[in-house]
Amino acid sequence: MNERISVVEVCKLFLFHWWRIALAAVAGAILAYGISTYYIMPTYTSRGSLYVNNNTLQRNPNVNLTDIATSQQLALTCIELLTSDTFLEGVKESSGLEYSPSQIKSMLSLNTKNETEIIEIKVNSHNPKHSQILVDSVLKGAQEEIIRIVQAGNVSVVDEATLPVNPSSPNIAKNVVIGFLLGAVLSMILVFLIDVFDSRIKIEGDLMEVRELPLLGVIPDIDYTRLEEKKNGKK
Repeated sequence: MNERISVVEVCKLFLFHWWRIALAAVAGAILAYGISTYYIMPTYTSRGSLYVNNNTLQRNPNVNLTDIATSQQLALTCIELLTSDTFLEGVKESSGLEYSPSQIKSMLSLNTKNETEIIEIKVNSHNPKHSQILVDSVLKGAQEEIIRIVQAGNVSVVDEATLPVNPSSPNIAKNVVIGFLLGAVLSMILVFLIDVFDSRIKIEGDLMEVRELPLLGVIPDIDYTRLEEKKNGKK
């Protein structure tokens, strides 16, 4: 086994086995495409949004940073309310779908948009219509629930629930690229390891390196020599 391998030698090794690396990369891309298309169920994402603010923002035309910060904090509080078991139980009843509150919670995503008072609502499910129904149920229930619990805010629907047409995942194109690169990298690692642990003597330099003795002579391959001479036009 060689103790030192230069970058040039590694590049030559990969170039010599380029067809194996290319074949493994294509195989990885095909495998990723097959898994993404036939084994991973598509997920559809429906979106909606709410605007939440405290009552002082509506009554007072001179809004200061404290009022805005209060509304932003109110939005974070509302997110906690909208992920509670009590609220999600109401979403389950109003949607008419056979999902438990815990299942709805796992599909539901709530975030403030760009640190504003707008709450973005997302639901991911394998059924596009179910995603829309659940977001719509959250939007309708949130207005009543937030005002009832907080008793100091105002809630408005900014964006109604959307009906997703295309799946949000899996991203087949992205997975194919990842499969292609992964296949190429793994094959390169395999080719490198096989070469590193290959202890066979292939050229004169390998024998000199192992024995650390000068080479006195080489027995030529007669058939190979004749073949080379024919290629060069010699008889």
